[in-house]
Amino acid sequence: MPQLPFVVVPTPLGTITTGNEISAKPAAHLNEFVDIGMTWKSNGNTNLWVRGNFGSAKPVDFVQMQAANAISATTIRIRLGDTQAEVDGTADYDSSAQPFISPSITSDDGLYHSHWSLPSVQTKQWWRIDIGSHTGDFEAANLILGQKVTPSRYYSAGFEMGVEDQGEIDFGRWGVADQTSGVILRTLKFDLEWLTEAEEMTMFAPLMKKLGTRNPALWCFDPESTVYRQAKTYFGVVRTNPFAVGGQSKPGTYSRSFSILSLI
Repeated sequence: MPQLPFVVVPTPLGTITTGNEISAKPAAHLNEFVDIGMTWKSNGNTNLWVRGNFGSAKPVDFVQMQAANAISATTIRIRLGDTQAEVDGTADYDSSAQPFISPSITSDDGLYHSHWSLPSVQTKQWWRIDIGSHTGDFEAANLILGQKVTPSRYYSAGFEMGVEDQGEIDFGRWGVADQTSGVILRTLKFDLEWLTEAEEMTMFAPLMKKLGTRNPALWCFDPESTVYRQAKTYFGVVRTNPFAVGGQSKPGTYSRSFSILSLI
C-alpha cells in the first residue's frame, strides 16, 4: 500500500567545508537549490565529506543528496550534532554507512538520490555527510536537510504524473521543422482534499507562504521502499498557487490542488 506523501522545504546549509572539491564545482554549490547544474564535484574518491554549520539549531528529520553519480557500492553517512566535534566524531543520531542507492536500481541517466528518514525530529546546528566506497570522482547537485510536512490522510484519486518540454518545435507551411532546444522536466499533479483544520493552519498554509511559486521543495509522492521510489521523488516549484478551499469535501476540512514542475 502506498505511503503518505511528504514535502520538505530545504534548510539553507550555512557555512560549508569539505575534504575534497574542485575549484569550478565547490561543495558550496550543494546550497544552490534551484541551479541544478551547479554541483559539488571531487577530484578522486578520497576525503569525500562535506560539513556545515546552520548558524543556529534547525529541525531535521529527513536528509537527501540529489542527482549524484553514485554507483551500487557508494555509501552515505549522516551525522547531526550540537558541535563540530560531535559530527566529526560519533553523534547521538549517527546513521552509520548506508547504501546511497536504496533500493538498488539502475537509472538511465546514471544519477541517483539518497533517502534517509530519521525516527524523530532532531534540532541540531551542525551536520556532516560522508561518502564512501565510491569509484572515481563524486558529483552531486543538492543536499536537502529539513523537516517533513505530511497529511494524515491520503491524496485523492486521479493524480497525474507527466513531463513538460521546455523546448519548442514548429512546422512551416512546407513541413520544415524549426526546433528550439530545452530540457524535458517531469511534472506531478495531485489533490489533498481531506486536510484537517489543524493541518491546514499549522502545516500547509505556512508551507505555501514559504514556497510561493518560485521557491523549490522536495516532494516524495510515495516514500515506500520500492524500486519506484526514485521515480516518485520530485524537487521543484509549485507552478500555480494551490488555494486552500474550505468545506469542499466535508465541513471543517480543507482542499489543496498541487502542480509540481520538477528539476530532477
